[in-house]
Amino acid sequence: MENQENSQSIKEFLCWRENLYHGVNARKETVIELVDALSSNSIASSVVELSEHPLFRRDYNSLYKGIQEFLPDKNDDNYSQQVIQLRMSNMKKIGLN
Repeated sequence: MENQENSQSIKEFLCWRENLYHGVNARKETVIELVDALSSNSIASSVVELSEHPLFRRDYNSLYKGIQEFLPDKNDDNYSQQVIQLRMSNMKKIGLN
C-alpha cells in the first residue's frame, strides 16, 4: 500500500513539475533545477548555498536571474491572465480549487 501511495505522490509531483515548467516564462531549466535543489536540501540557508547544491548545475548568476524572471514579464499585456493561470493550476494540483 505504501508503494502505491509513493507512486501516486511521485506522479503528482512530476505533473506539478511539468505544469510549472510550462507555466514559467523564462529560464525554465533554471527554475526546475532550483525546485530540485530546494526539494532535496534541508540545510541551505542562503541562495548562494542553493547554487552550490549538486542538483543545481548552473552558477549563482543563473540562479539569481531565474528567481528574478520567475513570473511572466509585467509589461506583457497578458501578465495578469498568466499569473492567474499559474495560481489556478497550482491550486488545482494541491486540491484547493
